[in-house]
Amino acid sequence: MKTLLFFLSLIGTVFSQTPKDLDRIVRKLAPDLVDATVAIIVNGGSGSGVIVSPEGLVITAAHVTNDPKKQMKVLLSDGRELPATSLGVDHETDGALLQINAPGPFPFRPYVETKTYKVDDWVIATGHPGGPVVGRPAPVRLGRISEAGTKSGFSDAITSSAMVISGDSGGPLYNLKGEVIGINSNISGSWRINKHVPLPSIVARWDALIAGEAFGRPMQPQQEAEDLFNEPYAKLRERFEDALNKHSENDPEAMALLKKPRLLDPHHMQKFIDRWEPDPEAPKSPQYGLQLEGRAPRITSIVPNSPAAKSELIPGDVITEVNGKLVSRTTDLALVLRQGGKVSLTINRGKTVELKPMEVIARKHFPQPVAGVIDMIVIEPTDGDKGPDQMPKKDFTGALELIQEKFKNSIIPLKNERGKTLVSATVIHEI
Repeated sequence: MKTLLFFLSLIGTVFSQTPKDLDRIVRKLAPDLVDATVAIIVNGGSGSGVIVSPEGLVITAAHVTNDPKKQMKVLLSDGRELPATSLGVDHETDGALLQINAPGPFPFRPYVETKTYKVDDWVIATGHPGGPVVGRPAPVRLGRISEAGTKSGFSDAITSSAMVISGDSGGPLYNLKGEVIGINSNISGSWRINKHVPLPSIVARWDALIAGEAFGRPMQPQQEAEDLFNEPYAKLRERFEDALNKHSENDPEAMALLKKPRLLDPHHMQKFIDRWEPDPEAPKSPQYGLQLEGRAPRITSIVPNSPAAKSELIPGDVITEVNGKLVSRTTDLALVLRQGGKVSLTINRGKTVELKPMEVIARKHFPQPVAGVIDMIVIEPTDGDKGPDQMPKKDFTGALELIQEKFKNSIIPLKNERGKTLVSATVIHEI
């Protein structure tokens, strides 16, 4: 279980609200916004969503549920895991609905039915980045709208600087009134470009979605691969190879990577780079080393070598006050911890400790290899090969494993039968 993290993405120099106003608004809204945000678990994967009725109606992204009448699980902010059924899906806008199959009432948020937002408006995004973590409420991220209606693969998308990553898909984008104005949709390779489905485009087909109708076709793995593994992947690979070359003679991990050819996914490449060259643009988040459970700020474990580990805190302690103010929920505590700086914590054993955070780079997430089945993969021939290899009906990850021994060039373009590149994978040379 992890502490609740808040990322602030603030751009521009002209503020419609002062920083103090924004802080007050976010503090007031955050607990209710987080309570209405859910994780959606389906087919071994996960996404996010937002409850918009006390009866448990949830808005999410179409690429999360994919089809009507699918059975899935919804993880609520209070830790309950409940069954749910997908209703309608609209792949043309990337909006979808599902229904929680359990008695309410549930925490929910209102949503807009018409376009009430504009460029430069402040917005708040929530979701479950990287997938749900038991005991970690949905992180809150603040940003501003940079585009309020652009064609970008889906319908008229909202573009904001409220950073979302894999796992946030389907989560809500709120205005400063706490109303849902969009749904996290197209995850970009940039920190500052985040696409959201506008609520009015979902509301336009509301009755049909409630009735379980489907519009358009699901995005194919090929399309997803093209979106996710292009320029960001190429830049990442270049940085990875530079770091590997610099440290191949004196770093045990680098030497281990070079012992035999293997495929490296973007997560592992970024992890290696971060050991030597942390991204200077990556936001930093204060870490105290406390891992808390759901709603009550009870410590479940202490991170080794963290500020908390050097204090008198132990697992099982319940934090009752922070900086002299009473707290009763994890979200209340997190709103203070996200600001960083020294904090004073009082626990139920009557002890008070002071913690000074250590700053940790919030590492950029890259998408995992695309899952699912691809009808045909054609591997571009390399020097010495007579022609392309065709592997029909292969699981995508399994196909990558099959080719890693044969192709020892540093980058492999995987193409479909029409010659269109699906994705590139990196292979480390054997020495």
